[in-house]
Amino acid sequence: MNHMTKLATMVDQPAKYWFPIKSIPMQGIFNDEGIIHDIDCPDKQMIIRTDTNEYMGSHSLQYRPVTHDRIIDPVREMMMELDSDYIFQVQLLESGSMMEARLISKNISFKDPAQQDYIAFQIVLRNSYNGMWSVMIEANGLRLFCLNGCTTADAIASYRQKHNGIFNYQFDHIKESVSLFKNNEQRYRDWYNTKVTDDDADRLFNTLTYTPKPTVDGKYRNETQYVNLLSHWSDYQQSIGSNKWGLYNAVTHWISHPQNVSSTNKTVVERNSKMLKYMSKSHSIFN
Repeated sequence: MNHMTKLATMVDQPAKYWFPIKSIPMQGIFNDEGIIHDIDCPDKQMIIRTDTNEYMGSHSLQYRPVTHDRIIDPVREMMMELDSDYIFQVQLLESGSMMEARLISKNISFKDPAQQDYIAFQIVLRNSYNGMWSVMIEANGLRLFCLNGCTTADAIASYRQKHNGIFNYQFDHIKESVSLFKNNEQRYRDWYNTKVTDDDADRLFNTLTYTPKPTVDGKYRNETQYVNLLSHWSDYQQSIGSNKWGLYNAVTHWISHPQNVSSTNKTVVERNSKMLKYMSKSHSIFN
């Protein structure tokens, strides 16, 4: 199966992300032996979805939501300039209080250094009304066969903003992100040709699974996730080799395909943030 065949199996997954919301004062109800009292909460507000009257989240009075469409629509316009033939997928979680969208290019791609896969340019958008996510815009790669994301520490490719009512993202950054994405072709080839040891992998896995408090066996790491990373590393050593590219894919597999977790989307974001933090350090093995 070549990359065009794989892309042909991926379809648009649209959703009504432009639904209306409204901030209203928060109020509680107290049942005093059958007598109902409405209790005002003057320092809080709630976000509701006005087309269904569903609760989205509660916040301080300083919170100013950025609606999903204010993020998605301009990015779609920019993507049309870069590649009008792209896959558009939107996932709404918890009645729409959380949104994740992906725009996957069909024409901006390159072959991975192990010659086993193609990596397509993608833009990932996240937003929430319940406080779980800030505004997040990431431009990176997607390995088409294994569907591993390709985390990049390039600052211009990753944007986050709190909900303060002001959304001033420079959408031209997405164009620059395409150049950064194409530069990764040589970077990944260099990683493929750079050997790493199991000790290198162990140091990375200990960092990614670190816990501030020791577990019952006295280790400062999540042992289950540490073992999962070791398993992925063993698999990718067999399929790609004991090199930086294999190690990178072991980690991005762990990030992209969490197992036995309460929320896949939240876990992906948390793990990706850990990897971004690690890759931005001067001692990162990927520098």
